[in-house]
Amino acid sequence: MLDSRNIDDLHPAVARGCRELIARMNRAGFSAVGVSSTLRDHAMQEHLFAQGRTRPGNIVTNARGGQSWHNWAVAFDIFQNIRGQEWNNPRFFETAGEIWEEMGGEWGGRWVNFPDRPHFQYTFGVTLAQFQAGHIVPPDAKMPWESREEMEKLIYRTVKEMPEWAQAGIQELIDMRVLSGRGPDNLDIDENMMRILLIVRNMFDKAGLLEKMR
Repeated sequence: MLDSRNIDDLHPAVARGCRELIARMNRAGFSAVGVSSTLRDHAMQEHLFAQGRTRPGNIVTNARGGQSWHNWAVAFDIFQNIRGQEWNNPRFFETAGEIWEEMGGEWGGRWVNFPDRPHFQYTFGVTLAQFQAGHIVPPDAKMPWESREEMEKLIYRTVKEMPEWAQAGIQELIDMRVLSGRGPDNLDIDENMMRILLIVRNMFDKAGLLEKMR
């Protein structure tokens, strides 16, 4: 039976997300983040399902083999890696849950019927039935936080590099010498700044101020 704690056994995007969650938790003041479970095989899931039913112990899951997101490498569990405080610090899990949701993931602590605070997942919009039917998430798929960071890192140095919807407006600002950066061939404008500049340009135009500046 397999019950891995290895982050690398997760789908690559979820693995990156797990490591990013740990890094952000560190920055939030929680340096002791442990991972207790990543990928589980169906046999291990059946073994856990039997606990509290046909085996001694408390019920820990309502999912049988193939019915847990852990079985499909898109979920992991964490704990506070401090002896005696592994599971009993609500703020630890609430902070992690808030961070994970900001990153685009789903936190088990929000579940109504069976809240699971240590549980974190990102399922790419794929249902359990689709996974069971053989659906495979492409290895180059990404979580939402990665796409946002890529957009923020994208820098436009010339008008030609910009999206078509932005080129005319930005070129007009350059021609009016409102925008120069370090020269027309080295503007160093990111996506957010480009949108802000165009919003201001349109506001000036509606107010009739742009014509006076031409």
